[in-house]
Amino acid sequence: MSRKVKWIWGLICIPAIVVMILVFSLRETILVEGGKFMAPEASQIEEIADVVILEGTEFIGKSMVSKGLEMLSSGRARRMVIVLHRISPKHRPFAMQDDYPSSVKTELQNLGLKDSAFTVMVTPLRDPITLTSARAVLETLARDGVKKAILVSPGFHMRRSYLVYQHLSVPLNIKIYPIACFYKKYQHNNWWNEGHGTRDFVSELQKLMYYMAMGYIPLKFSY
Repeated sequence: MSRKVKWIWGLICIPAIVVMILVFSLRETILVEGGKFMAPEASQIEEIADVVILEGTEFIGKSMVSKGLEMLSSGRARRMVIVLHRISPKHRPFAMQDDYPSSVKTELQNLGLKDSAFTVMVTPLRDPITLTSARAVLETLARDGVKKAILVSPGFHMRRSYLVYQHLSVPLNIKIYPIACFYKKYQHNNWWNEGHGTRDFVSELQKLMYYMAMGYIPLKFSY
């Protein structure tokens, strides 16, 4: 190998080694920042929000409801909207016969909430699910005169939900404030130490990239 070739390889390898050393030494910082990116949270909410939106699936977790109730009791939001996906009776889990949205409403009433303090909204279960659900929710809220909304979404799903809601809310003149809710055994600053955290992070990052590739989230809203 000639001296010139050795110099070229040296110029290529040395920067690569330096980069690898930096990445390794800063790996925890990089992972923490990745968690913060996928689970964004508003640093401050300037005014009282008209509603706090709890983004559920076919069901809603207790920690999500607790977060919504916290927003109400602290005065950060005037009303709570629980979003559920519509499922047909044949797709319900085994032994579940009751109307789940009605059960949620009854449980909230049992907790002492007045009907005027919350709404259980059922959206179509149709692909792309997050986009379809967000559009239905925001169109309804816009008709109700909502201008400020806190969006509570589970864990790393928050980034995709926030960008979708943000994109759809602009023409409706609605301001969205994101708050991620972690209900598993990890947070945004230690997710790589827990199996579910790693799987959730990778899965939601893939779904975010898919939404961007399909144009469901315009590039100007992709950060």
